[in-house]
Amino acid sequence: MTVTTSKVFAGCIAFAVAAISASCGGTNNSSTTSSASNVTVSLNQSSMNVAVGATAQFTATVQNTTNTAVSWSVDGTAGGNATAGTVSASGLYTAPAAAGSHKVTATSMADTNASASAAVTVGALGAISPATVFLPPSGTQQFSSSIQGFSNTAITWAVNQVVGGNASVGLISTAGLYTAPSQPGTYTVTATSAADSSVTASASVTVGTITLSPASATLAGSQSQQFTPTASAGVKTFTWSVDGTAGGSATIGTISPSGLYTAPGQPGSHTVTAADGSITGSATVSVDFTITPSSATIPPWTTKQFTATGLSSTSVTWAVDGTTGGSAATGTISADGLYTAPAAIGAHMISATSVADTALTASASVTVVNFSQASVLTYHNDDARDGAYLEEVNLTPANVNSTQFGKLLAYPVDGQVYAQPLYMPGLNIAGGTYDVVFVVTQNNSVYAFNADATSSATVQTFWHAGPLGPSVYKGDITGVNPNVGILSTPVIDASTNTMYLVAEEGGKADPTPFFLHALDVTTGAEKFGGPVNLTGSVAGTGLDSSGGNISLESDCYQRMGLALNPVTNWVYIPFGSCNHGWILAYDKTSLAQEAIFNDTPDGAGGGYWSSGGAPAVDDSTGYVYLMSGVDELVQGDPGTGDPVTNGYNDSIFQLDPINLTVSSSFTPSDNFTLAEWDADLGSGSNILIPSSASLPVTLGGGKDGNVFVVNRNDMGGYNAGGTNNVVQQLQLCTDGYNNIFSTPVYWIGTSTIYYHCNDNVISAYSWNASTAQISTTPTSKGSAVFQTHGATASLSANGAVNGIIWDIDNSAYSYKLGVPQGPSVLHAYDATNVATELYNSSQAGTRDTAGSALKFTVPTIAGGKVFVPTSTELDVYGLLP
Repeated sequence: MTVTTSKVFAGCIAFAVAAISASCGGTNNSSTTSSASNVTVSLNQSSMNVAVGATAQFTATVQNTTNTAVSWSVDGTAGGNATAGTVSASGLYTAPAAAGSHKVTATSMADTNASASAAVTVGALGAISPATVFLPPSGTQQFSSSIQGFSNTAITWAVNQVVGGNASVGLISTAGLYTAPSQPGTYTVTATSAADSSVTASASVTVGTITLSPASATLAGSQSQQFTPTASAGVKTFTWSVDGTAGGSATIGTISPSGLYTAPGQPGSHTVTAADGSITGSATVSVDFTITPSSATIPPWTTKQFTATGLSSTSVTWAVDGTTGGSAATGTISADGLYTAPAAIGAHMISATSVADTALTASASVTVVNFSQASVLTYHNDDARDGAYLEEVNLTPANVNSTQFGKLLAYPVDGQVYAQPLYMPGLNIAGGTYDVVFVVTQNNSVYAFNADATSSATVQTFWHAGPLGPSVYKGDITGVNPNVGILSTPVIDASTNTMYLVAEEGGKADPTPFFLHALDVTTGAEKFGGPVNLTGSVAGTGLDSSGGNISLESDCYQRMGLALNPVTNWVYIPFGSCNHGWILAYDKTSLAQEAIFNDTPDGAGGGYWSSGGAPAVDDSTGYVYLMSGVDELVQGDPGTGDPVTNGYNDSIFQLDPINLTVSSSFTPSDNFTLAEWDADLGSGSNILIPSSASLPVTLGGGKDGNVFVVNRNDMGGYNAGGTNNVVQQLQLCTDGYNNIFSTPVYWIGTSTIYYHCNDNVISAYSWNASTAQISTTPTSKGSAVFQTHGATASLSANGAVNGIIWDIDNSAYSYKLGVPQGPSVLHAYDATNVATELYNSSQAGTRDTAGSALKFTVPTIAGGKVFVPTSTELDVYGLLP
């Protein structure tokens, strides 16, 4: 905004004029004549309107004396002052900075009884609002201003000094409503006081246009088009939308901040718009044909039908990763779109190119996932971590009871079994084909047991690898007593028959005691040149920084399970219970480190332990999801850790699978309180759960009992002291201590979520995939209270029927002593109503007694068997002979 306050005095200078301007008043109207000397003083004007800070020239005439000198004053003060205005010896009046009324007086130096005065009104025009504005062609804007000091408050509006404006510069009404011209340009709107034409204020108007290139485009589904904006002067930044939705969406196409549009997976017409305020430019997009489905995940060797639909889909050429018809390595695709996956896991791109217009190519993504029929290859059964085994045909709610079901045998092992047992059926091993269960121990041993055994007489150990190295004594700081070896759940790549595990091994000179092993599941032999020592550093100034870098500490715990990402073919390894939270990624074949992430490089805390849970992986995109805590070992003081301002304590992450950068995150608003009380959000683990395509979510909870449902792509960030920006927040298990030390179970057959909180009972909650909401109260509850840490349950079912929840009660484990005080107890509940307990291992006296209790253990169900890890043995339960 520009306010003009200079005054050009162009009139009212004659002493005695027969016809005088009304704004100047009459000559001698305020003069006085001295009765003693007959001296007379008169001014050339009796009143004057003056803008604040402007000047006006007064002229005095003295008669009947040869001494014509006068003295000047304002409001009785010689020469005036800053408040009333000043007047020079020559009668030049300078108005003050504020509006008001004042009196300028000239007094005869020959006779002070003779004087003349003039009234001065000082006025101002307020700033025009708005001061600057960008408008599209023919757009409108209401301007306003106000008069101060003058009794006449009328304003005359002009554009580029043309009162009322015109078609070339824009029109403005008497009320200040401006209508922009059709041509772009920069114009000046001026308001002028009707009381004094020199009192003005101005505002700047820029009429801008945005033109997109190309103005229209025809695309195939998932194809991209770069739109380039060309703008007139004044337009500097652009916001992009599709069909009025900022950034677009999966159903209408998305557009990046740089204008790169990616078409949706279905045909249609859409409008891409670039805007700077109210200035917009648009282009049209026709999505000609698409591939259905737009993405898929399938197991090795299986097939998936892809279909091209739309205007140009009558004849297309199919390709995989750019090769027409595909190949044995990438998978093949027929002339009618039937894709056959290769043996190896990995991500591939299916494309269909229009024969009529080869510039039109639609694409779809397919990921060959780590899957083997009826197998359990990773923690909590799959990469979503839902804990559901849906291929169980032998165990049903009708036959799981103490009469028909019980303990069949036990496999003794050489150390505590914290990791979940893994299972592969139909494996060619030891000269035959067997179902095999794999177990790892804190003594750094790996076992391959015959899962088909039904009694102690038929047990068989196919191989035992280890100890891979001496376990490491760590005392009982975290309740792992006293030695640590293989603490986390391994992962098996079924396409290469390779098991990946991390062993903590003492007595070596390597920087850390952590080693990644790749073992052949048929022999236990090392593969790919393993093992490799796990090390790494990042730039940082936080706790234990040295030379501007933070290095992986040897006193960490590698407790969270490993994750094998089918998109990158990397193994992801989290660390915690040390000064920072770390994630390392290694190529599954070369065992080379590919990426590293530290969530508190300039602070401390943020460790990953999750009671033994594992990172969840979106098999379609490869994005990695997990939850951090506040490590109790930080600075040797439980509860001490840096809040979110120095990193990501107590947060939920979406991590880019390639570089492990944070793509999105959520941190509770009470983060400082959680850090102060060591109330880890990451004491539990999160799962990926089905929801609407426009609202993909993950959910998980921690020590304060709060469960958060967050949008995977926009998790909500951190709102200090405010409301958490999440899809849903609720506190579970409010009738107990409500701490969550577990990964929930999800059964898609009934849309049910199961949680077992600390010092509480198993509880079932309904899940609404459309709204992404959990029921606020349980749909059913069990009756058996599990004390220490509750439990992470597993589910078996035959698809959507015969669901059973399996739960291990480790209340006999002494957290304070770090040693068992009694056996684990296996429980089975009807999954449709967990108030119905079908079985527990204490019902048949000592027949079914399990091994010694151990915290955080998870049962594995497969092939009609239930495998229960304990402190001393692997217990196998099933239908009794």
